[in-house]
Amino acid sequence: MQASSPLPPLSPRTKWLIALCLCVLVMLLEFLTYHMAYRIGYDEGMLTTPPVVVQKSDEKAMQNLSRFMADVFASRESLAGILDNREERLAWIRDPELRTETAWGLTRELISRGGVVLALPAARELIDAGYAAGHYRVWAPRADAVAKALLAEHQYTSAYDYLKTAEEGYEKEGMAEPLVRTLQTMSSIDQMLNRNEQANMLLQRAVDAAAHLGPDALPVRSRLLAAQGRLARTTGRIPESREYFKKALALCPQPDKTTGDLALASISMGEAMLEAGRKDEARELFLKGLSGSENASYLLNDCLNALRGLARISTERGNYEEALAYLYQAEGAARGVLPADHAFWAGLYDQRGWVNILRKASPEARADFLKAIANSSASPVISAQSREGLGKAWLDAGEGGKARENLEKALQLRKSHFASDLLSLGRVYYSLGLASDMAGDREGALIAYAGAVDSLLKCVEGAERRDLLVQSYLCKAYALCDGEQWKEAAEAFEAVLPMLEGEQRSENYKQLGRCYDELGMKEKADDCWKESGFPRVRMASPGRRPSVNSRSSRR
Repeated sequence: MQASSPLPPLSPRTKWLIALCLCVLVMLLEFLTYHMAYRIGYDEGMLTTPPVVVQKSDEKAMQNLSRFMADVFASRESLAGILDNREERLAWIRDPELRTETAWGLTRELISRGGVVLALPAARELIDAGYAAGHYRVWAPRADAVAKALLAEHQYTSAYDYLKTAEEGYEKEGMAEPLVRTLQTMSSIDQMLNRNEQANMLLQRAVDAAAHLGPDALPVRSRLLAAQGRLARTTGRIPESREYFKKALALCPQPDKTTGDLALASISMGEAMLEAGRKDEARELFLKGLSGSENASYLLNDCLNALRGLARISTERGNYEEALAYLYQAEGAARGVLPADHAFWAGLYDQRGWVNILRKASPEARADFLKAIANSSASPVISAQSREGLGKAWLDAGEGGKARENLEKALQLRKSHFASDLLSLGRVYYSLGLASDMAGDREGALIAYAGAVDSLLKCVEGAERRDLLVQSYLCKAYALCDGEQWKEAAEAFEAVLPMLEGEQRSENYKQLGRCYDELGMKEKADDCWKESGFPRVRMASPGRRPSVNSRSSRR
């Protein structure tokens, strides 16, 4: 094989040409690198604001911010103007979420300054926008906060709308605790506005929602059922009220603890025990609930119910001074806290009026009943009770005309709203008969006594019903005797005879014998005088009426 020939060596000229080319290439690269760096630096320099311009821009921004903050803190009207024109006034905030939060912060600031009415348009728009975006967990509590501010201003209708909005958000997010609280507040407003059916429906929804509260479910549900029981009792549905309290009693756990909701449970249990007639246990539970709720302002309404319950127990035991002490304590606790138009005041004054009736303190009773009537425009049941009480107070004072005026109004209210409560209707009829009798209107008295008898005959058996029926029959019979309507009087005396015993029965036979004497029915008259045990005084027996001042059985 032939060996390859070696490469010929480069000539000096070629070597210089190669070196020259390399030098030119290096210089070209250096030039291009410099040019590129220069252009980049130039471009960056053009984009950088000079310090003087930055300083002027900062000064302008601070001036705008100062004017904005000055407008915010100038007055409520100025702040409201910012909210009304927030699209323009907050345009400097580029982030939409931050702009919304700023607008809500300004709204909250306006509300805190007492400008809740001025803040309502912005609040409604922001809340609706938040709901439209599905942010219920954020905006439901904010709607609740607006409602609380409105409630503090006693604007119940507007507050109800925001509570309804909050309730929708809480329900969608499954937030059980605030949902229960909101439903109960809405129910309270409905009760104040005399929308009792709606109030009861909301309480029932709250009971159902409280089942999701976990360990706190039982005491809260018990408290809500007790609230339903109070509502039913207030509207005259006594059997239904007792059923609610019975359910509340069954749900009350751990009665030995008296903190938080368990204090409320103790009070609810006390109300249930009271409705069941277990007064000693009710008293203990009321006192335990009150001791466990010290310094807890959110328990005020329940504590007031407990104090009124204790007063009721003392009244039924005849300890009227102690009952008044509890009621005055309740008044002091509520004074300055509950608004003047709260339903509590009507119930308190009505209850205190009846205690004063039993104390034979007619002037104090009249003053309390007048206060109750002034506060009871939204509660027909309190109006009816207070009118009846005021009539009874005038009756005890011997003012038949004034008594009749109020009792007629009470009767009209009961016929309009509580016609099915025949026992109360009969009681008012009976008092109206006494008032008409006292005023010298015998015909009016006879009509009232007849109404009492008719109503009471339709009632279920009971001690109060029996006593009222006996008194109504006897007063009717004596009024008929005054008018010499002997036949009708004899029928009334005969009708009441099976219900009488002892001396009262003997007296009734004497009056019946007198009627038969006047009718010329000698044989029947002799039998009656013989049964009376006083046959020898048969023609000398005067007609004698029951005492007009006989104690009312009304609590």
